[in-house]
Amino acid sequence: MKMRSFLALLILFTGTLTVAGKVKVLILTGANNHNWQATTPVLVEILESSGSFKVDVETEPNNQNSKSLAEYDVLLSNWNAFGKTKPAPWRDEFKNAYVDFIRKGGGHIVVHAGSSSYYDWDDYQEFCIATWKDGTGHKRPHEFNVRISEKEHVITHSMRDFRTFDELWYRPFVQPGAKVLAESYSKTTGEWEPTALVANFGQGRCFTLLLGHSAETMKNENFQLILNRGALWVAGKLHNDSQNIRN
Repeated sequence: MKMRSFLALLILFTGTLTVAGKVKVLILTGANNHNWQATTPVLVEILESSGSFKVDVETEPNNQNSKSLAEYDVLLSNWNAFGKTKPAPWRDEFKNAYVDFIRKGGGHIVVHAGSSSYYDWDDYQEFCIATWKDGTGHKRPHEFNVRISEKEHVITHSMRDFRTFDELWYRPFVQPGAKVLAESYSKTTGEWEPTALVANFGQGRCFTLLLGHSAETMKNENFQLILNRGALWVAGKLHNDSQNIRN
C-alpha cells in the first residue's frame, strides 16, 4: 500500500510540531476479534510514513514490564480479549507497568476495538476512554458521515468533516470527563455517535479512535491524518501557537 507523506498535512493547521528524534511507539496486539494480522502492519506504515515515529510491535504483551515500557513514548492498543479464542490473561506485573506508564506521563492510543477487554479493571476502562458495553452495537461496515465536533482542539483544528467506509459503533460507554473531537452519524440511532476522543489519566494523555475496523478502512486519508495527529498529541509533540486552539 502506498501511503502519502503526512508532513504537509500535519502543518496545515495553527500549531507547532516538535519532534527531537522519532517518537517511539509500541503497538500491543496478537489477539483481537478483528484481523490484527492485517491491520497491525498498516498501523505501522501509517505512523512511520509520516517520518515522526519509530514503531515496534508486541504480540505477547506479557513479555513487557516497566523497564521495557520505559523505552517508549506511546502505547497503542490493537489488542482485545473479545475473540472466540481467549488469550492468556495479562500478568499483574504487566498490568501494573501499563497503568504506571500512562499515569506517569506516557501516551496511550486505542484503535477501534482495542478497548474491548477487562471490564472489571477500572484503570484500564478509564484510559481506554470509550468501551463496548451492554447496549453498544454496530451494523455491517458502510459509508457514513464523520463531523469534527471540536474544531479548537489541536488534533482536529482545521480538519473538515468527511465521509468514510467503516464499522460504526453506536452507544459506546464513554468515560466521564472525556472530550469528543469527532462524531459519526448513525442511521440506526439517528444520533451522532462518538468517534474520536481524548482524556487525561494522571500525567498521561489518551486518545481513542473508534474507526479502523479493517486494513481497507484504514486507507481513508482522514483516518490516517487524525491517527498521526493523535499520536503526536499523546506524545506531547503537538503544541499550540494560538490561544484559540485548545490542548
